[in-house]
Amino acid sequence: MSEPLGQEYLVSDSALSGEFPFIQRGGNWTSHPNAHSIARHRPWSNSIGPIEERRPFPADLFSGLSKRETQNIAEVLHHALDASTGDDVYHLLQLIQQAVDCPRVIGGVAQLTAKGHFKEFNSVLNVSYSNDWLYSYGKNGYAAVDPVLQSFLTSCETQVWTQTYSGKSSARQMEFIEEARSYGLTHGLTTGMRERTGRYATFFSFAGGDAASTIRYKSLLEYLIPYLHRIMIANINTPVSNRVKGLSPREMTVLMWMKQGKTNWEISRIIGVSERTVRFHVESIFMKLDVNSRTQAVAFAIENGLLADE
Repeated sequence: MSEPLGQEYLVSDSALSGEFPFIQRGGNWTSHPNAHSIARHRPWSNSIGPIEERRPFPADLFSGLSKRETQNIAEVLHHALDASTGDDVYHLLQLIQQAVDCPRVIGGVAQLTAKGHFKEFNSVLNVSYSNDWLYSYGKNGYAAVDPVLQSFLTSCETQVWTQTYSGKSSARQMEFIEEARSYGLTHGLTTGMRERTGRYATFFSFAGGDAASTIRYKSLLEYLIPYLHRIMIANINTPVSNRVKGLSPREMTVLMWMKQGKTNWEISRIIGVSERTVRFHVESIFMKLDVNSRTQAVAFAIENGLLADE
């Protein structure tokens, strides 16, 4: 297994979620009101409608696994039984990451158009992708040219990246592929499911590590994904502004100093970070509170009890 790249990010978690609030490091979602009942439905029901058929037990799937691998998968299934929140999915993805030896893992929900094409990201759970890569992905609009995402949403079939990349030659696609490689994303696998209304699709990507092992685990990942799919679909909340309201401790600190009338530069000196980082925090605060100015942010925070009115 190759060593994961160092995670000395220029883009902080809060700055990334400020620019793209659907991306979260962890599973901080508001649970669906029926999450606990949904969690006890069979995962292959896609959380919607009656159960049409039972999946046969894939005995052959486990015959080639080592004892340790079997134990890892048993642990995933054990925790999946009662999983119902975004935090649960995050934990399950971490366990799967250990089981399949993939240093780069991410999952999410994409909202689709009436024709089944990509519209926007509803939510993204970042387990171990580089913040810098995700920031660049969003800023450059790579979702529109990402061959793996586009092929997966069109076919809803598991994508082995090296196979999907072959034959892609447009300038934008090559730009995307080359930049992805610069972040260590040279090979991987993306799988997921479409929910029954056709409005959303879940996706899960496992990258890095040994390329042959990634393909070896393809069927196993396809078996496990329905457990994660039904939780993520159950936790869909729209619009985006309603999904991420809570401010991080660092953002609260920045907001407190904003209330004192401090500039970005002054705040950066006080809390010991760069002015650029403070600017990211301020933009994140604006996005989460749905305001356009520092004055509005402070007023909103006071009115809603985030800051004391002194």
